[in-house]
Amino acid sequence: MITPALRPDHEWIGAEEMERIAHVLNLYERYEGTQVWKHYKKPAGLDYDPTLLTINFDRLLIDTMAAWEFEMAPKWEVEPDVIDDPIDMVSEGYKPSTAQDAENRKAAAKEQLLNWVHRDNKTHEKILEAAKDRKIAGTVWAKIFYDKRLGKMRLAFRPDFEVISKYNYDDEELLEEVHFYRYLDKDGRIFWKQSFTLEWLEEKGDYECFLHEATYEIDENNDVWLQDTKIEKSVMGLNFIPVVEVPNERVTGMDRGYSEIDKISGITDEINKKLSDYSDAIRFEMFAITLLMNVDNDKGLNVAPGAMWNLQGAGGLLEGERPDAKKLESNFKFKEAVEAYLDRLNANLHKIAEVPSVNTAEMNVGGINDMAVKLLFSSIISKTQRSWIVWKSRLQLINEYILRYMIARKDDLKFKYDAELIDLIDDNFDNTVHFRLPLPEDQVALIDRLTSEMASDLESIKGALARKGVENPEAKLMEILAERRLVKSEQDPYGE
Repeated sequence: MITPALRPDHEWIGAEEMERIAHVLNLYERYEGTQVWKHYKKPAGLDYDPTLLTINFDRLLIDTMAAWEFEMAPKWEVEPDVIDDPIDMVSEGYKPSTAQDAENRKAAAKEQLLNWVHRDNKTHEKILEAAKDRKIAGTVWAKIFYDKRLGKMRLAFRPDFEVISKYNYDDEELLEEVHFYRYLDKDGRIFWKQSFTLEWLEEKGDYECFLHEATYEIDENNDVWLQDTKIEKSVMGLNFIPVVEVPNERVTGMDRGYSEIDKISGITDEINKKLSDYSDAIRFEMFAITLLMNVDNDKGLNVAPGAMWNLQGAGGLLEGERPDAKKLESNFKFKEAVEAYLDRLNANLHKIAEVPSVNTAEMNVGGINDMAVKLLFSSIISKTQRSWIVWKSRLQLINEYILRYMIARKDDLKFKYDAELIDLIDDNFDNTVHFRLPLPEDQVALIDRLTSEMASDLESIKGALARKGVENPEAKLMEILAERRLVKSEQDPYGE
């Protein structure tokens, strides 16, 4: 058997990658609702159209998981290094040293720039969308780039079926190649490709990122022609590729994460099959069958409320035989068995997805406090917090790349960010991302807990404000300190 030659673009992608991309596209189709009946064909001889019911549990569960992760906006924070003696810093009348003050200013500048970028990019909205892509495909990609037209940093998330990547064999964290590609026509003959490659330059003694972007056309002979070069292969002035992979849960050695849809698709297909069968059973069993005996079937019998039939005997009736009509009613005895089976399927579906199915109306309790709510949703809270471990490290890396990218583009004529803030950025890119669960927290209990932590020097005022959900904890902290100074000055106008 002769294997047909691959098209040049398919050969470049590779057979394994083509198979992976096809699978990812199928996962997105499932999310959109094309599931168990995708390849269904009506059996020959079937004299009715069977019910093909699809309740999109895949989408419901994916959207629920994403909402738990990012319904509440994350907070971006840069903590200054502690240079002064911590004991002095909590004492009354403390004033930061020159070195500590400089460190505080650097951290404040980095935090201000990061919040500026994320506010412009509507990052909260984007990561809520990206969380769905990550759950569907098992991986989503973040790309940071500089918009020369506006002079601003941009953050874009791309689905996994548009990305081909290559990591270093010795260092699995070192991304050496990333290619974004997309077909621009319905026939798949014109495609766009944007390539980032990381290469070691001996004269520089460091890595250098190169960017190339072009569109190509495939003719009827399957030859590839360069259609338009958007960007010639050029130096970006970065020693990293400004792309970050955000995988779903995975095990060691995996290139991509596990898809949540792969975990649940078998059960959701079975539920939809059984619900469709159940629908057909109800359709046939709920109506009685009319049985006519010893009757000519060509006389015309109307089925309507209050209708009367004049039954005519069939020709050739024997003596004593009379025309008759009866109704065959169904007992529908399998209802309980089907419903019990569907209940078990639904229970296992939510168990595998780690998304609880909670109906508080059925709970025989007088009330639900903060701790009880967390226990009810313990499975998805655990799942969300495990997911945040990955998101936190990747978002912190994105923040680092944004700051490093800013430094590399600060001399651009259209650069929109404050140059004085950029000059305060040093080589320390540590930052923190705070997440919050979308739970109706007991606010009194939360305030008591935060107050206790601040009194024990386990939490700062700014950190407590961020956990409380204040939109701009930095500004609120300045407001609190200003009010404290005002009250103190009114109580002691001579400063004694």
